[in-house]
Amino acid sequence: MGFLDKLFGRKKTEGPTDLNFNDECEEEDVIFTRKFKAGGGMFFYCESKQEALQYLHEVFINEDISEVLCIEPKLISLIDALDCNYTTQGSGDQDVALINCEYLVALDGSIMVSSDQTFSLKKSDLPQKIIVWAHPNQIISSSSAGLAKIRYNKKGHIPSNITSLHGDQIQGFSSASSAKKIYLLLVEEYL
Repeated sequence: MGFLDKLFGRKKTEGPTDLNFNDECEEEDVIFTRKFKAGGGMFFYCESKQEALQYLHEVFINEDISEVLCIEPKLISLIDALDCNYTTQGSGDQDVALINCEYLVALDGSIMVSSDQTFSLKKSDLPQKIIVWAHPNQIISSSSAGLAKIRYNKKGHIPSNITSLHGDQIQGFSSASSAKKIYLLLVEEYL
């Protein structure tokens, strides 16, 4: 019996309770992947750093990338390994940004980022192409769950400008400037 049932003296009814929830409950990672791809995102699952580097190299070649915007030292080491030019200062001239993220949101297939990843630039000031390096443990159910985790994990330094990135085919957004061409490298191995 629940607290209110005890308080108001209701008794628990005996007998079967047939709650027919959808038997085909999908895991959050499957939901995220499906919705992310439906929104126009390019998804690459990688078991190792080496496999992720191969995909990253293919993206650089296919998108004719000559300069990457990146500030994360661990990600810069990947760019160095691929012998590509990078800058840590956003000027709007870069072909692509290589970033980490806060969380991957299963509810709508979006990528939650903050000023920690976006170099304190507004979403509209980031390059039209963004490559996100993430791990499976960053998949969460909703944006509100992500905000709660950020508040808990970053108590002393809650980042500003927390936003979501969507692929360029996301429905329901009036501003075309908010849609980006997003590549997601979901990597099992940590840097």
